[in-house]
Amino acid sequence: SQFGLVDVPGGRKSHSGEVPVIGGIAMFMGLMAAVLAVDVASPREAALMVAAALMVIVGVMDDRFDLAPYARLLAHIAAAVTLVLASGHNVESLGNLLGFGDIGLGPFDLIFTVVAAIALINGFNMLDGLDGLAGGVALVALMGLSFYFLGGQGGAALVVSLGLVGAIVAFLIFNLPARFNRPFLAFMGDAGSTMLGFVLAGLALLAVQPRGAGMPPVVVLWLLPVPILELFTSTIRRAVTGLSPMKADRGHFHHRLLDAGFSVRAVFVLYLAVSVISAVIGIWLWKAGASEPVLFYVFLALSAVWLVGMR
Repeated sequence: SQFGLVDVPGGRKSHSGEVPVIGGIAMFMGLMAAVLAVDVASPREAALMVAAALMVIVGVMDDRFDLAPYARLLAHIAAAVTLVLASGHNVESLGNLLGFGDIGLGPFDLIFTVVAAIALINGFNMLDGLDGLAGGVALVALMGLSFYFLGGQGGAALVVSLGLVGAIVAFLIFNLPARFNRPFLAFMGDAGSTMLGFVLAGLALLAVQPRGAGMPPVVVLWLLPVPILELFTSTIRRAVTGLSPMKADRGHFHHRLLDAGFSVRAVFVLYLAVSVISAVIGIWLWKAGASEPVLFYVFLALSAVWLVGMR
């Protein structure tokens, strides 16, 4: 609390007592320790870590001083552009999503990649509203990516992925919605949620390279169903109601579930179950040889079930 990195109840925050917001810093330090210990960092992964450090620094400043939305957005854009330019990768194609052939992005590939990274950063920022949610969902996605990288698709990317898995597992001891950790509860804060979203965006970008030999972009949807649907519906909801897309509200899925009588623990279990089932089905279908349009349309159908259930 000396540095002011504590979360005080009030407004949309319903926890009791002051809670330290240091999880993001701790997870990043754990990730850095893993990367430095193994010493396999290529320029791509080094750039990812530098840009992730920028996310954490801006996130800490936001946790402490509550930065203006445009200042946060500028930092997110800077980190995403750094990632794309330093890695030398763009999402050049969305694959054969609809079944009518490859959807190439042409001159818009850089813009799409940067916007997608910013979207994932903000998707995780929205998720970080209840104990364990953002960490649990990120953990599942990272385990899916680690499984892919284990297939020999990149040693350094695997180290970053597994390093962050370890960091999140350690953090969740202090953040799970459980009774044992109430005396030493900690939050990840914006520093943690934006860093998780950003590193996941970077690893997903590395996973889908090169086109044809890498993971099809549609599989990324299966690894991250909750943040992607959260972002999609929140953006539409705010556009329809005239709210600023950068302004926080209480319309997220987890708020609706709480208002419907679910406990924090029940919401956490539900999100974790949905994430695990989605990741397992997505990777299984892909490995079983399902085409990209099948993966996409089945994902849309299951998303519709989720959205109807939320209504």
